[in-house]
Formats: sequence, C-alpha cells, structure tokens
Amino acid sequence: MSQGRWLLVETLTGDLEPTLVAEDEQSKPWHAPARLRRRFGPAQAELVTEAVRRCAAGGESERTVAGDIVLVAEPVRCPFDGVHGVQIWLGPAHSPVAPRRRVAAWDWDAVTELAHHGPGLEELVFARAPEDVRVVRTPPDAFGRMVRFDGRVDYFAMVGTLEPGGHWQGQVDMLGDDDGVRRFQMVTRARPDQRRISGLMHAIPELDDDAAEVDPAVVMLRAVSQRSGVGVGLILLASGLIYEWAGEPPPPLDRWAVERPTIDPADSAALHDACAEAAARPGTSHTLTLRVRFAQGEWIRARAELVTITTAATGHGLLRVWADGDDQV
Repeated sequence: MSQGRWLLVETLTGDLEPTLVAEDEQSKPWHAPARLRRRFGPAQAELVTEAVRRCAAGGESERTVAGDIVLVAEPVRCPFDGVHGVQIWLGPAHSPVAPRRRVAAWDWDAVTELAHHGPGLEELVFARAPEDVRVVRTPPDAFGRMVRFDGRVDYFAMVGTLEPGGHWQGQVDMLGDDDGVRRFQMVTRARPDQRRISGLMHAIPELDDDAAEVDPAVVMLRAVSQRSGVGVGLILLASGLIYEWAGEPPPPLDRWAVERPTIDPADSAALHDACAEAAARPGTSHTLTLRVRFAQGEWIRARAELVTITTAATGHGLLRVWADGDDQV
C-alpha cells in the first residue's frame, strides 16, 4: 500500500451487513464485504470488517497495527446514542494518518415527522454557530436549505413506502448560514421496524466548486412563492408530508415554517384524501379548510389549495396556505 485512505462504512440498520459507501471523496455504491476482499485482499478486508463490527457495537475509537498496516476506526454517532457509520483509515504504518473526513448522522421519525440531528451535523451541513444548534428539526428546516437535490423523486419514493431494504444515496448541495454552498454525499436507509429513515452526511469539499451551480427551477419556484403572499409548501402526496416551504406562511401561520402543528383529525383526513386523489388524477386541484394549532397556542382556521406538480414526476404537490379571512393572493 503506497498511501492511506479514509473509508466510510455505513451501519445504518442492524439487520443488514455494513457496506462501504465512500473511499476518500469517491462515492461507492453499497460495496458489500465480498467487494472489500477483492478491493483490499483477504487480510486487510478482515481487518476492516472486524474493526467496523467492534466500533459499531461499542461506539469507541480504536487503532490497530498489523505488520506494515495501520488501521484507525472512528464511530459516526447518531442522535440516539447508536453508531450509523464507521470511518476507517487504512494506510502504511510508517505514514501519518490524514485528517479525518467530516461525517455526521441523522434520523427522521415517520410518526412525528421530525428530524433528529446527531453530534456535529448542524455545524457541518449548515455552518451553524454553536448557540444556534438544535437537535430536533422539521423537514423544511433541512430541505429548505437544499439548492440542488437531483435525486429528490427517488429519495421521497423510498420515504413514502418505508419498505424493508429501502435505500438511497446521492449528492446534495446545501446552503449554510454563512451563505456558502457545500456539496455532500447523503446516504440513507429505511428502517420500517422503527418507522424511521436513518442517514449520513459526508462532506465532499473537493466538489464544492461544482456546488455553486444552483438548480434554476428551484430558484424560480422559491422566488415566485416568496412573493405570492401565501405559504407555499412542497408536499409528498403519498403521506401528506410537507418537506419544504418554498414560500413561508405569513402570520398567524408563520410558525408552520419551523414547527409541525397539530391538525384537526377530520381536516387531516381530508388532506390525506385530497393527496390520494391528486396522486391518482394529476392536474386536479383541491380547496380545503385546515384547523391547526401550534404548541401552547389557539386553534387557527386556515384555507389551503392543493395542486400536483406536473413538471416533475408524479407524487409531489404544492400546498398553498393562508389564514381564513385573509384575501388570497
């Protein structure tokens, strides 16, 4: 081995074997242990496999020297004290270990529709100051920062079905609090037994220059939505999940941008029925009344209009919302 490398091995689900998903900045498509043996040889592959097993189980860093090879294992901790990935340095024993690549973990709860961020994720992905870090976020808090997400349709198809074995990985470009755009490899697996999606965010600074190219369709949608005078949410028709506010709702619904409100059960059922009909009959529109309540607040009566997004793959819609009694713009 002429030089060392950092490997990223995902351990997102306990019922599946860990797989190699990155070698330095290069993404790898779910390389199973058998591929490790072909890539590194039986001896080094065994070192990696055993180090991943111990690190994932114990959550502790370790360093191993075997002949002229040094191996360093570092856990990527999830929000619930588990390990969603293991970073492995594999290199010559006589050479220094390169700085570890930046990786953080997260989980999304399908029941509460809230995202839970692991240690260091907000600082990494959003360039967020420590005093502004929160460990629980709504989906729009994250997806509203995506300036490019070419795999959006396939990712949300996995989220909508939440089936055993469901997985997705790809590249996303994120806008930080410092207005910088950074590229990440996002690696995700469905965990239907826990009603969760678990994921890793792996920074790829080598590709940050490419991340400056913003999807013009996204820019246009957000610009138009932000000038519309109503809230404009991107909604997953399969589940009714609002995953991004292209235009944040105006008062008194403005807390919807950062908080998931309680929706009256009858109105929630009507929204889900409208989503199902919109998915079955693209091009139709539905007008609804939604009674919503935020934490420690009163019930607010909102009006909503649901339409499908006909310029993209079916399964996604736009939900326009405004307070009942306000003039619709």
